[in-house]
Amino acid sequence: MKLSEIGESQRNDGVDFIQKEIKHVITSFGDRDPGSEGERKALSYMSDTLTDLGAEVKSESFKVAPHAFFGWTYFVSIFLTLAVPIFFLAPVMSIVCAAIAVIPLIFQFVFYLPALDWMFYKGESGNVLGAYKPEGEVKRRVVINGHSDAVYEWHWHHVGGYPMFLGSIIVVIVGLLYILATSIAAIVISGPIGMPSGGLIWAGVATCAFVPFFIAFWFFADTRRVVPGANDNLTACYMAIAAIKTMRDNDIKLQNTEVVALITGSEEAGLRGAKAFVKNNPDYAKEQDVETVFLTYETLRELEYLGIYNRDLNGIVRNDDEACALYKRVAAKHGMDLPYGSVYAGATDAAAFSMGGYKAVSVAAMNPSVQKYYHTRLDNYDNLSPECLSKVFDITMDFIDTFDKYGFAAPETQGEQTQDDTAANDEIVAPQE
Repeated sequence: MKLSEIGESQRNDGVDFIQKEIKHVITSFGDRDPGSEGERKALSYMSDTLTDLGAEVKSESFKVAPHAFFGWTYFVSIFLTLAVPIFFLAPVMSIVCAAIAVIPLIFQFVFYLPALDWMFYKGESGNVLGAYKPEGEVKRRVVINGHSDAVYEWHWHHVGGYPMFLGSIIVVIVGLLYILATSIAAIVISGPIGMPSGGLIWAGVATCAFVPFFIAFWFFADTRRVVPGANDNLTACYMAIAAIKTMRDNDIKLQNTEVVALITGSEEAGLRGAKAFVKNNPDYAKEQDVETVFLTYETLRELEYLGIYNRDLNGIVRNDDEACALYKRVAAKHGMDLPYGSVYAGATDAAAFSMGGYKAVSVAAMNPSVQKYYHTRLDNYDNLSPECLSKVFDITMDFIDTFDKYGFAAPETQGEQTQDDTAANDEIVAPQE
């Protein structure tokens, strides 16, 4: 059988395999927070599965501070709360407190730098790479990526859904701006070391209304509870493994294209697994004689929101134009006119690959107004979408076939638009950590 001959029977087998394995991982290995025993057991299990499928498997380990990525929320909670009473003694120190609250947010969340990692305990995480070798010399390579770890539950999203989750963030931002405005006003009127007086006293009293929200922000991520992570992101892990399994089960060996399942750890801790892979394998996707594409999947749950994310990491990083256009081209063959979009709040592993010089594309299927299952305990094996998995499976196998035949030079479909042509129609994707 050829890749182009894969049909409904193979797709159904692949989707059944994905769902069965997701349930097995969730029920067998416990919590899979970054650097945990459960994550390591899941990675080991996936490594064994890939080995059984005839893939050449390589594993690597690295240290990770699992609580550090959300550590900025503690700084926001503590120092914005302190800024309120300090205002009555020294408004300039309220500004200092606000700065201490915001700076970790910028480094740790906006730029995904390990600014706070030294403050938290470290566990051991890892990556697994399973390469399904071609018959001949490797001249092309398709790397399909998903992350094995699961996130700490977003507490207020679980309690009140997206409105409460978004509202908790907005109120804190408004509180921060109010503190800065009143503190600056006090400094202008009373001097840098003066105390507020008159109407500014009442402005300071009004700031107290934000204190409950600042304190509540401490519970933004509940580190006592790890979500099951069925859709985010075991769907991606097993989409990658199912591609190799389908090829093995149907005796499909490509001539010169290697198909790789790259399962990264600790994505939810700030893309730490993908960053470790880039650091440990700087030349992996830069070999001049091996044309390589990285396909990162995230949360394959809501087919109507399937989209290609050409901008990543809070919109700062641009994923590869050719890789994004290739996925759009293949999806069009399956009746899907996928929009380009940006990860405006958060990131996917594709951002780390793109920053490392790899040609990467990120694809996700989730509502921008995140549904209640996202990053909560509802993201379980009984909340999967076989319809979405089926469509993405078809596109994935066709993506491999197309890249095998043409590389990035695959012919365009009629009326295809470029990223720049569709930039005005970019959609905001929901937060991805």
